[in-house]
Amino acid sequence: MRRTCFRLTPAFALLGAVLVGCANDETPKGKVEVTEVRAQELEKALKDQKGKVVLVDCWATWCPPCVKSFPQLVDRHKKYAEKGLACVSLCVDKYGKEDDYDKEKVVTFLKDRRATMLNFIVAEPKKDEEPLLKLLGDFSTIPYMALFDRNGRRVWESDERPRLTEEQLNKKIEELLADKP
Repeated sequence: MRRTCFRLTPAFALLGAVLVGCANDETPKGKVEVTEVRAQELEKALKDQKGKVVLVDCWATWCPPCVKSFPQLVDRHKKYAEKGLACVSLCVDKYGKEDDYDKEKVVTFLKDRRATMLNFIVAEPKKDEEPLLKLLGDFSTIPYMALFDRNGRRVWESDERPRLTEEQLNKKIEELLADKP
């Protein structure tokens, strides 16, 4: 029996490292993780952020305005996380046609955008609609965001009038971050 050996050259090693790196979901700031949650679990996750300012973004892969605005959440996370902002992505894909729901599509979406913040998917939207409305406000018109102060009190919702520009929202976040606990 003849044995074939491959010689590990620097170029071959570099190619292997690149291929392994491309298959990995690691990003410079961490790993992309996604968890399906019920309303009670989401509420606990938000309470676990006590002492931080929390921005929740409700979105869906089937919502073009959500897809378009999602990179701004990722940018906010990168810009403010070390200053005390916890960005939370809440996918509501199951509010559409539940038969069309594909968790892998959501995971791929988040990985492609390097969304290393807290990422959740509403697991049982019909059963949890009322407690989610109480927790977040009227998130039925997505994209929808809710902002919580360091004490966990909801202080802003994206459907408030007048609507905030991106710059105004960033300023509001900065003001909340400046208010130390």
